[in-house]
Amino acid sequence: MKDGRIAQAGKYDDILNAGSDFKVLVGAHKTALSVLDSRHAGPVSENESVRDNNGGENSTDRIVHNEGNKDSQIGKADEVAEPQAQLIQEEEREKGSVGFQIYWKYITTAYGGALVPFILLAQLLFQILQIGSTYWMAWATPATKDVKPGVSGSRLLIVYVSLVIGSSFCILARAMLLVTAGYKTATLLFNKLHLCIFRAPMSFFEAIPSGRIINRVCNFNMS
Repeated sequence: MKDGRIAQAGKYDDILNAGSDFKVLVGAHKTALSVLDSRHAGPVSENESVRDNNGGENSTDRIVHNEGNKDSQIGKADEVAEPQAQLIQEEEREKGSVGFQIYWKYITTAYGGALVPFILLAQLLFQILQIGSTYWMAWATPATKDVKPGVSGSRLLIVYVSLVIGSSFCILARAMLLVTAGYKTATLLFNKLHLCIFRAPMSFFEAIPSGRIINRVCNFNMS
């Protein structure tokens, strides 16, 4: 696979002898495995060479030698282990607070951020209508029974209901705009994620476990 398409098809030996990117991938795989094998086989070969040079060990020498190995292993337990060559890359995560650039990129992904002013306007109108309805009730309703109301009861209710309905429409518009912007942003990010995965080289799948990819995609869907 290359750039999301089948670059070559055939038997393993035929593709390997063709000298393509697949040969480079197999070579890197064998190199990493040989480094791992050499690191694990190093102490064993050293012990065998010591036995050959000494011409054999009796039981007492073996006990002393084993105790010396145990002491050396206990002493090395507190030391930092050297990094070993491996095919699978360690997962990297950044720590700290999310920067403003991440939020800004998320906001401007859908329609270049054109829906943000309309969302803010709907929220502003909602607040104004809420304040207006509260002020209208406080102004039009008399404080005591002896004071004559400034407006009739029907007019009081009509104006109040109109302000409440207007604020409800503002809330509906804000919710619809938020859902539209969030859905569009999530769709674009998800499509880009799939495009990057499908067009990734084979070395990416050799270094990244498929379970980690599926886990990240599932977490992205749930978020």
